Amino acid sequence: MLKRALSWLLAAVILWGGFAGMEENAFAEDNWYQEVLQDAQMRLGNNARLQRVIQRAQAGEAVTVAFIGGSITEGAGASQYKECYAYRVFQGFRERWGAGDGSNVHSLNAGVGGTPSTFGLMRYQRDIVDRVNDSDGLPDLVVVEFAVNDYQEPTNHRCYESLVKTILAQENAPAVILLFSVFEGGFNLQSELRKIGDTYDLMMVSIKDGAYSHIGKEWSKEEFFFDQYHPTSMGHSVMADCVLAAIEAANAQETASEDIHLDAAPAYGTDYMGLISVYASDDHADIALDRGGFNKDDTASYRNTPVGRVCGENFHHDAVGGSEPLRFTAAFKNLLIAWRAVNDERYGTAEIRVDGKVMKTLTGGPDKWGQSEVVLAYSAQESAEHTVEIAMKAGDEQKKFTITCIGYTP
Repeated sequence: MLKRALSWLLAAVILWGGFAGMEENAFAEDNWYQEVLQDAQMRLGNNARLQRVIQRAQAGEAVTVAFIGGSITEGAGASQYKECYAYRVFQGFRERWGAGDGSNVHSLNAGVGGTPSTFGLMRYQRDIVDRVNDSDGLPDLVVVEFAVNDYQEPTNHRCYESLVKTILAQENAPAVILLFSVFEGGFNLQSELRKIGDTYDLMMVSIKDGAYSHIGKEWSKEEFFFDQYHPTSMGHSVMADCVLAAIEAANAQETASEDIHLDAAPAYGTDYMGLISVYASDDHADIALDRGGFNKDDTASYRNTPVGRVCGENFHHDAVGGSEPLRFTAAFKNLLIAWRAVNDERYGTAEIRVDGKVMKTLTGGPDKWGQSEVVLAYSAQESAEHTVEIAMKAGDEQKKFTITCIGYTP
């Protein structure tokens, strides 16, 4: 099994690394591997948008393939970034459907470790749209991967659905693929999230349905998984093969007679569409934001390979920040706060107050490692003006705390 795995790794690196003149991977024609690719195709979905993207790429137009998700999308577990599934999918797409040398196909990766779709929605504009260099300034194909990150996500999948529909509603009518990765123990949320894909007739690719049943047979867990959460380089290559095979299968079908129906009744809710994200570097005049004691920048905040420093400058309270709260006034229905969760005694506890009432208390601990967690601090059916304060808890005024981003729906 080890010899077979090594031959797979070598062949996969050759194939997806872009070296010309080499053969495809050693298992591509094996019946069991074809079953992997077929079984991963949970739903091919409405192919009209996907085919338009492929046709544009083949015609030489600039096309951007984007990825947003957690640490697996970021590339965790792969021995180097070019061996992660996102880069392999990008390379495979540009080689198969790009014009000439494929240089008209571009890629953006906005994977951030340890974060849910809530945080993905908060930073979609900044980390995807604002980074697109194509003339229309919008991504054309977006892979969404939060199936193992959204456990206990605070909005009951409404942010996930709002993110998906926000992408679908772009003026350029992009294609969206929902990718359901899986943990070593078999956990993911595909049974819940697939309801969103079914609602909008989207392509859905399940690594659990495709590859997981072959672990312990053709592959050992150690060959497929780097740790309990992330795939190895080989596991990443299987994920990429599953996505590309689904794209090929959908492209080969007859074109759907009509576009997806954006007016379909939501599976969970789309009330987070139109979310306004507030970063420390923004002009805050419209909400009269006063940073108070949160007027520094935590330069140790989370970074990743494809994005760099996540969310840029933040709202940081340092050890001499004092007791003045971060304060702003805005009209909103929902309020989301992303904060840096750490296991560090130098960091204290912060309280989120809405109209003077403590709504959430945030504190680090042994299970924290610096990731940006998100809390739903306020939710209502109707929008109304509220004053928000984020303050250090009494006794912790001389400790640190970092707010990564603030989000609210008007």
